[in-house]
Amino acid sequence: MQQMWTEIDSFIDSHLIPNDPILEQTLENTAAKGFPDHLAVAPNQGMLLQMLIQMNQCKRILELGTFAAYSTMWLARALPEDGYILTIEGRDTHAAMGQENIDKAQLPQTIDLKVGRAADVLKALPEDFEAFDFIFIDADKQSYPEYLELSLKFSHSGTIIFLDNVIRAGEILNPENHKPSIEGLRTVFKDMQNHPRILSCTALQTVGSKGHDGFALAIVK
Repeated sequence: MQQMWTEIDSFIDSHLIPNDPILEQTLENTAAKGFPDHLAVAPNQGMLLQMLIQMNQCKRILELGTFAAYSTMWLARALPEDGYILTIEGRDTHAAMGQENIDKAQLPQTIDLKVGRAADVLKALPEDFEAFDFIFIDADKQSYPEYLELSLKFSHSGTIIFLDNVIRAGEILNPENHKPSIEGLRTVFKDMQNHPRILSCTALQTVGSKGHDGFALAIVK
């Protein structure tokens, strides 16, 4: 099945995902430095993020989990030239790779990469820090419940929160799996259910070149 999922993703990409020299440069530079490509979003997933941002005319984005900034490029390409992204990466080596790719891209949008645990960086922001229009959470899964609450703190009515990798090949249903990452995902599902600050939310399973996983999507009340 995995081979077919990958081939279908390639078919989708070849027909619907336009060539973008900035995105291609980011992938090539990351691969040349020996970083694994499985940690980046798939191109069709990147396009989904871009479309959600465009549909909602977002200007300010928060990204938790930069890795090598490939997803950051997708987010930035959807913004107007005066758009702003705060992207946070916990690993020094990933952050250095991400900053290099951001510098090489020379995009007009402001991309502010901060290094550290996302929760600590967010807690250090000023109380009057301007809210974000779109929030992409793709960091350590055990911290998703905390990241959700912190994201809501920096949201306004209508902010879209996108949580990636929430299905983990169905491991959220495995009663014998008590890994912190899986327990964190189970908890965030419970937290989103009937949350007083969430207008509506859902989650979708996905299959493709990245295997069987999925994402959750919430709109702030």
